[in-house]
Amino acid sequence: MWQDEETHEQLMHAFKMYFKANQDWHNKGTRRAGEQSRYWLGQIRIIARERRAKIQEYRHWLDAEKRQSQNDKAKGETDTN
Repeated sequence: MWQDEETHEQLMHAFKMYFKANQDWHNKGTRRAGEQSRYWLGQIRIIARERRAKIQEYRHWLDAEKRQSQNDKAKGETDTN
């Protein structure tokens, strides 16, 4: 299993877009600029949830690999005794 970089890139893009929209909102103070800021905050939340799930999935996979490796090693030791 590999670490997913796609959601990381999506998260970084969404944050950059939020940052730009938030600057517009601070500078212009328009309703549209505020809507864009909120939109990108929502997107960050959605993408962050996906990223968190993928990180947990990767961690569970690593733990399973480690357990399997330990079991194989223990089994090899008992076979030689």
